[in-house]
Amino acid sequence: MNRLPSLTAGVVAIVGAAFLTPSPATAAAAKAGKGDAKAEAKPAGEKAKPAGEKSETAEKAAAKADPPPANSSPMAELKKSNEKLDKVLQKNRPNWSPEAELQREEVRKLVGSFLDYGELARRSLSKHWDGLQVKQRDEFVNTLRDLVERSYLKQVHGNANYNIKYDKETKDGSEATVTGVLNTVARNKKVKIALEYKMLWKGDHWVVYDVVTDEQSMLENYRAEFNKIINKEGFDALMKRMKKKLAEKEE
Repeated sequence: MNRLPSLTAGVVAIVGAAFLTPSPATAAAAKAGKGDAKAEAKPAGEKAKPAGEKSETAEKAAAKADPPPANSSPMAELKKSNEKLDKVLQKNRPNWSPEAELQREEVRKLVGSFLDYGELARRSLSKHWDGLQVKQRDEFVNTLRDLVERSYLKQVHGNANYNIKYDKETKDGSEATVTGVLNTVARNKKVKIALEYKMLWKGDHWVVYDVVTDEQSMLENYRAEFNKIINKEGFDALMKRMKKKLAEKEE
């Protein structure tokens, strides 16, 4: 097994990126034992909308976008990004060192090149997105990115054992799905976690906007929780919560 978290394994950390869902370690431990990770991840009383649901504005934008080349491969792009990240993580830098900060910055760039934070943010806010001002949208995207990056980088320095096997890719116009299996260990038990990447062709490459781990959708979890907070307290309250979480010191 690879001692360093690959890009694919790191994406699993995004499921617990902010303050909404259990960490991958919690999910893996629950799967290894008697707990039900899926029950923990879904906000009570919320029925999430399908992860692929688009707003009317998004559908128009997608219709105008150039289709992906017939020979493009979303799975190949994921593998390539994974290889690049593995090279960056070959050397285990002390967490406090300047070299480690440079390493983290390179990791951020690599993750940002395949995970579309803007798409994740827009889809997770769903119907609330169109009512926001440009400044509010930018603030939300940037805050969500910071939370995701922090969770990812924390996972990177966890030195957990992962082994990922990609299965297949399915393309439907400008959308695609890549499936695979993540093998890891929790509580001294081998655990297999089903992975499913929801991808979109943007510009000249494929990007990820949702990751499903054992039927737990990162996007659906975010959407359900964001919607619940906004409906009850408003968008400003959601931003306040996210920023408060971001300001907390990592243990």
